[in-house]
Amino acid sequence: MNKLYAQYRERGFEFFTIYVREPHPGENYGAHRSWEQKLKFARDCRQQDGIESVLLVDDLDGPVHRAYGSLPNMIYIVDKHGKIAYKAMWTDHAELASVLANLKLADEFEAKGMRLKPSYTEKINYIPAEYAGGLRDKVFDRAGPQAWADYKNVFAAKSK
Repeated sequence: MNKLYAQYRERGFEFFTIYVREPHPGENYGAHRSWEQKLKFARDCRQQDGIESVLLVDDLDGPVHRAYGSLPNMIYIVDKHGKIAYKAMWTDHAELASVLANLKLADEFEAKGMRLKPSYTEKINYIPAEYAGGLRDKVFDRAGPQAWADYKNVFAAKSK
């Protein structure tokens, strides 16, 4: 994500990461018990994962998280007109690059006075469960063994 952020921020694109909750709490990083603890976990996440964009922190009871779908790794791209240009239940960096390139191209067309029309698409995109180049392993190892056990229980239940 940092590569995309570096590539597009100078073109006026803004990136925000919203820290919502620990998706699979463990012994080291459990469910948040206080606002101070949540802020500490968010700072640790920024530092350990190298997040360079703005990091926002949802309230302790998670209203932003619930409003945007309740999954731990959702992504939205909102265009400069305030319309949702992209929404996905899991972050897929390759697809994000394509969407951002399209928005950049749309800006260039608009600057030339070209009329544009939206082209709506729906699809199911299959991505590996081991997303983001090993980030899942890093996050779960940091959280503790209970995070791995929780993850395995969740996905074992879904496969039945």
